[in-house]
Amino acid sequence: MINRGELKLNIKKITIVFLIIIILIISGLIFKYYKYNQRENIKIPILLYHDFVLTVPDSDPDNFNYINTKESFEENIKTFLNNGYEIISMSELASSDSGKIELPKKPLLITFDDGYYSNYEYIYPILKKYNVKASIFIVTDNIGKEINGKKYLGWDECLEMQNSNLVEIFSHSKKHVFYNKLPVREIRDDVKESYKIIEQHLGKKDLKAFAYPYGAYTNETVRALKNNGIDFQIYDIGINNFKDFDKDYIRRINIPCEMTGKEIIDQIES
Repeated sequence: MINRGELKLNIKKITIVFLIIIILIISGLIFKYYKYNQRENIKIPILLYHDFVLTVPDSDPDNFNYINTKESFEENIKTFLNNGYEIISMSELASSDSGKIELPKKPLLITFDDGYYSNYEYIYPILKKYNVKASIFIVTDNIGKEINGKKYLGWDECLEMQNSNLVEIFSHSKKHVFYNKLPVREIRDDVKESYKIIEQHLGKKDLKAFAYPYGAYTNETVRALKNNGIDFQIYDIGINNFKDFDKDYIRRINIPCEMTGKEIIDQIES
């Protein structure tokens, strides 16, 4: 049986532990507030490319918004580098966001959607030539296939590019459908399955980023994916700012056919 003196001592210990926990929580909140309010006003442009062709056709059903040429892409890269932009990876952006590394003064990210074979055939050699990092968001159901005349990457190409430490592979869904038209449970399962397939072929992913097909989302899908291990969600058009960077609401700039590097920079800096 505990006597009154021991009881008082135990209550005192519990009170001290409770106060320490409260102090740690408050300190953490203050540090987080301070950290985010001390962030510099740095733009974080993320560029979006899709498929690449050798010759631009006379007409295009998508108004030339989702095709480009390797010559135009190389011109873009040279222009960015010559104008002081530092091309970083998604993982480096995540490390900057968490405070592990410092964000460059003029960061820029390169991304590709859908996982076309042309990314490997035409663009990967350019990435290696300039030692530039990029991210490819793949549709896992399309890997290794040719659909409507479009050839997609195989797992061998994905692994080779990933092993170069220049290319990161992320999910662009399993089926490439409008996520704002599906039940949240089905969307959650689609993304989880896509990453299960990716990790079976490419190994475990420390960072899981997801680019919504067609940019179609709902607030419910964002919450569901956040609660199921998706670190970055990308689904809007525009430019991010480090001061108020929101990893659940990441914007990109779509680069249409043969848009010049100067035109892109003008859009970023305007």
